[in-house]
Amino acid sequence: MRRTSPFLIWLFASAFWVCTVQGSKAQEGDLNAEQDSSQNWANNWSRTWQERLQLRQDRLTRFLNWELSDTTLLSFYGQLNFLYLDYDDGVAPFTSIRDNGNSPGRLGLRLETNFENGTGLLVNLETGLRRSTYDGIFRGGGVQDNFEDWGKTLLRKAELRLSIPSVGFLSFGQGSMAGDGITGFDFSRTGVIATNSVGDTISGVPAYFATGVQSASQLQSFFPIFDASRRFRVRYDSVAKRGLSWSTSVGQEILIEGDNNTYADVALRYETEWRSFRIKTGVAAAHNDSSPDFFSGSVAGIDETTGLNFAIAGGADSRHGRYVYGKLGLVRPLFDFGDTAISIDFYHSNAPRPGANSSRSWGASIVQGIRASQTQLYATYRRYDLDAIGGDIQDASIVAAGVRFLW
Repeated sequence: MRRTSPFLIWLFASAFWVCTVQGSKAQEGDLNAEQDSSQNWANNWSRTWQERLQLRQDRLTRFLNWELSDTTLLSFYGQLNFLYLDYDDGVAPFTSIRDNGNSPGRLGLRLETNFENGTGLLVNLETGLRRSTYDGIFRGGGVQDNFEDWGKTLLRKAELRLSIPSVGFLSFGQGSMAGDGITGFDFSRTGVIATNSVGDTISGVPAYFATGVQSASQLQSFFPIFDASRRFRVRYDSVAKRGLSWSTSVGQEILIEGDNNTYADVALRYETEWRSFRIKTGVAAAHNDSSPDFFSGSVAGIDETTGLNFAIAGGADSRHGRYVYGKLGLVRPLFDFGDTAISIDFYHSNAPRPGANSSRSWGASIVQGIRASQTQLYATYRRYDLDAIGGDIQDASIVAAGVRFLW
């Protein structure tokens, strides 16, 4: 038996428990009707399970959000995202439990305060979680709790943001550049496992040549999305007017040694709604000093009545690389406890990196939300195909499933 099997048992047991609780609602209501209302000590148990669950959720909300004054709020947030990955490239297949690179685990803190003139100040600190938090689970009976693999590259945010009415937002510190996320507009609700960054699921996995020789490159590097990242930067965002806003930023990479580039970008975003149809779109242009410049963007729409949705993304860099990505999805309330989302997507690139002609990927995904506990169960199948110069890179496929907990 593979060592990852306990995770799958736990995952499906969680799904069964959720469905069982939902299905037993009527029976529990009948039992509650028989309770003697004069017994005050039992009042909590005389409530419906939804009411009791809401009380627990309210207590959790109070624990994670502290009102320091009438105008100041301190909030703690985070997520755990466990991914079971079954990877097969015909050369070095493996199975593992890992952090989900599409939406990695994190811990964060926000301090927000409002001043009398309407100006607001936000202090945001956020870090990714150590690899051992995930790798150690179900290995040797517990988590390998050490700090050896925590590095400064796990620092996601350390920024100040000033909000000025009718002027906009000014941000300073480690955080998103203006174009960060510009290719990721998506209403499908499957983004926890399926995004235009199709290589995130297999992050850190080396590519192999068809001869069985390991490449010096990771498989993920053959699937670029030309999206901005997080840097130490100064950023300005305008106030949105009629759904239209713009932003710009300039910064440097301070967490990775040897990167002396100056990064600068500008982005334009638009959002509107007509009857039951919503749409978001945006474009960005980035100058990356000695690294390739790029232009990219995306558009997404959803019919709120039917749940049908789509997303299109694409971009090109100054090295003549380019790609296009498309997704079709459907969101439906199949269960009372949360919406079900499914999607299919396709990615194609030309000259994604030096030494590569093209790359392709397609996938099918499903995500089940659990509204009361802010949890998502998900699964996906994805295929990766590559054409390289001077030798074929081995194609690969994955089957993955996981669970994300948010708070």
